[in-house]
Amino acid sequence: MSEHITTQAVQRAFSQASDSYDAHAVLQREIGDRLLAHMEFTRIEPRRILDIGCGTGYFTRLLRKKFRQADITAIDLSPGMVCRARAQQPRRLPWHGRHHHAVADAMALPFPAERFDLVCSNLVMQWVPDPAMMMQEMRRVLAPGGLMLFSTFGRRTLSELRQSLSAIDPAYAASVLPFADVMSLGDALMALPVELPVTDSDLFTLTYPDVMSLMRELKGLGASASAIRRPPQGLYGRSMIRRLEQHYHARYGTDDGRVRATFEALYAQAWYKQDPAFLNDMVIPIQAGRA
Repeated sequence: MSEHITTQAVQRAFSQASDSYDAHAVLQREIGDRLLAHMEFTRIEPRRILDIGCGTGYFTRLLRKKFRQADITAIDLSPGMVCRARAQQPRRLPWHGRHHHAVADAMALPFPAERFDLVCSNLVMQWVPDPAMMMQEMRRVLAPGGLMLFSTFGRRTLSELRQSLSAIDPAYAASVLPFADVMSLGDALMALPVELPVTDSDLFTLTYPDVMSLMRELKGLGASASAIRRPPQGLYGRSMIRRLEQHYHARYGTDDGRVRATFEALYAQAWYKQDPAFLNDMVIPIQAGRA
C-alpha cells in the first residue's frame, strides 16, 4: 500500500468535493470521452458493465448511451459521489438495461469472479493506494471474452507545480502525489492473464489566471495534495504562497499573464485470457515516474 494515499483520506476528500466536482471537471469529462472512443472499433456487446469510481456519473452516462440494453453497475468509494451519480442518472426507459449504484472499494470489489463483460474506470487509479491490486480486481471480475478499459493520470501531470515547489524547498515537492509511468503501467497490465494489452497517452496543457486558481480547482475536484497526504508545515502559509506564485509565473507563465499546468492521461485496455492458475494475490507494483 502506498505511503502517500489512504483509503479513508480519499473517501473523505471526494465526499467533500461531490458538490463542486462537476463545475471543475472539464478535463475529466474530456478524458472520459476519449476513453470511450477507444471502443469505437471494438466489437463488444456487453450484457453486464461495471464502472469503477463513477464519481458524479458522467462516464456511466456515456456507457448508457453506447450500450443501452446492458445492465450497468456504478460504484464509488465516496458515498457523496454515489448519491450525486444516482440523482443525475436519467430515468430508465423500458428498453434500457438495469442500473445499480453502490459504495465500494476498487481494491476489494464486492462481486463474484467473472461477473462483468466490460470493466471500466475513468481517472480513478491514481487515487488508489495500490493500483496493481485494483487492476487485479478488475481482471478477477472480468468474464470470458470481456474487456477491461481504464484511464489514469501519468507522471508528467502537475510537473510544473512539483518543480516549482522543489525549487523553493524539496520537502514541499513531496506534497504533490507521484503518478504512474506508462511503461510500469503496461508491465503491470501484462503481468495479468490478459490478451492484446494496449496502452497510450495524451498530454494536455491548461492555463489558469494564477497558481491559486489551479490549487482551488484541484481542491474542487477532491484531488488537492493536502486532501490525500499531509503537507509539510508552512506549505500553505502566505509567505510560501507568494514565493510559489513568483517562481511559478517566472518559469511557467504565459504571454497573457496566466500560468500553465500539464496533465498527462494514460489509457489502457486488455481482453480476458483464460488462465486456471491465476492467483488473486498476484500484485505487481506500479512505479511512479519522475517529472
